[in-house]
Amino acid sequence: FYDRFRNRVIFPIRNRRGKVVGFGGRIIDSNSEEPKYLNSPETPVFSKSYELYGYYEARQSISRLDSVLVVEGYMDVVSLAQAGITNSVATLGTACTEQQLQYLFKAVSEIIFCFDGDAAGKKAAWRALEICLPLLDDKHRVKFLILRDNEDPDSFVRKHGAEALEIQLKQAASLPDFLFDSLAKQ
Repeated sequence: FYDRFRNRVIFPIRNRRGKVVGFGGRIIDSNSEEPKYLNSPETPVFSKSYELYGYYEARQSISRLDSVLVVEGYMDVVSLAQAGITNSVATLGTACTEQQLQYLFKAVSEIIFCFDGDAAGKKAAWRALEICLPLLDDKHRVKFLILRDNEDPDSFVRKHGAEALEIQLKQAASLPDFLFDSLAKQ
């Protein structure tokens, strides 16, 4: 037997009512071959396809701004909040799920996906686009910001600051632009 979250920083995962329903762990040693993030196992009260990390803490900002920034990792949410960008949430896996997006579409009119510039981030963005397409209507907007290679929202904000990220977010590609640009590159 061994600790499931050994050598990891532990993050409590709250549901939308603020109750802790699971935990996530981020690897400390960046050279480890273990997965970067590891979550609690699925239980009757915790399903990673329904929960979003940081939603409970960000709900007031999300409601006030009528916009949510979806990122990949817990540290992205923490760093963004420290920098003053308080309307961000993270998926509890590589890609968004239909359930998460349906919930966000009920809460806001704009979703901005901000993913890492690596292959996994681009794959997650494409998956989010595929899930968004059948859910879209004329009341909602979806945008995409793919950061440069080897950058994630955490490192970007630490290196360039919140203002630089805000500028990038204002220039995020709309869903149609992202779709056609991605198809053109293929």
